Amino acid sequence: MSQSRLYFTNSGLFLSGGEACLIDPGLFPEELEAIAHFLAEQGAKPRAIVLTHSHWDHLLGPERFPGVRVITQANFLKETSAGRAEDLLWQVGEWEEEYGLEREKPFVIPQPSRTFKRRLTLELGELRLQLVHAPGHAADHLVIYEPGSRTLWAGDMLSDLEIPFVSQSLEAYEKTLEMLATWEVRILVPGHGHPTASAEEIQSRLAEDRAYLAELRERVSQAVAQGLNVGETVRLCAEMAFRHREENLGPHRLNIESVYLELGGKADRTRVGWNRL
Repeated sequence: MSQSRLYFTNSGLFLSGGEACLIDPGLFPEELEAIAHFLAEQGAKPRAIVLTHSHWDHLLGPERFPGVRVITQANFLKETSAGRAEDLLWQVGEWEEEYGLEREKPFVIPQPSRTFKRRLTLELGELRLQLVHAPGHAADHLVIYEPGSRTLWAGDMLSDLEIPFVSQSLEAYEKTLEMLATWEVRILVPGHGHPTASAEEIQSRLAEDRAYLAELRERVSQAVAQGLNVGETVRLCAEMAFRHREENLGPHRLNIESVYLELGGKADRTRVGWNRL
């Protein structure tokens, strides 16, 4: 695993029998070169790249490894089509401008070589990686589970730094965490933040995130039932407890606004919640 200097973003790989499966490789050019150098040192060939979802900060690696098949969940195609593709390209361009990065040719959103709907077993040497659809953060979000070591690569969930970013669906996120709570996990790697092999820490992250979503649902449901507007709903949820409060106040507000819409609240969908980003 390697960690980017942006957003504590993790890139990783599974390695077996001289074959490698890369997970969300990125972000900066020197970070991608370090991954390529490591593969060369190990004498390993990249056989697949798994993108856990279609948010811009998870899409930058495949262009460094041309010809390697890209695997995504099936909703990736919809999430990167038409106007959404324009947004992603704009976000990548803004990031490159902010950091003074120059490229020889325009960035192209990677296209999957293979997609799946619910589950896919990826054979890699002696490993059998389980790719499982895990929506909530994004419609095409997936996790990777290696049953031998009980390793869970959780994508943008179960971070020690971030709260759940409910940028797709509260209901889906709750069901995903309910599913993951039944798995035996000995090593947890989030897409952002720090990995852990502590059973206590793994259970704590699961419990805290499920409790946060449950309270969010309860408070927003109450607000919608009372006919409160979105601003009043935000104030009703202002005192909720969550990790790293100062850093996560912005995402918390976006969660409230998005859940308000999901549970039947009336507001301009283009101006509130994660949609406005």
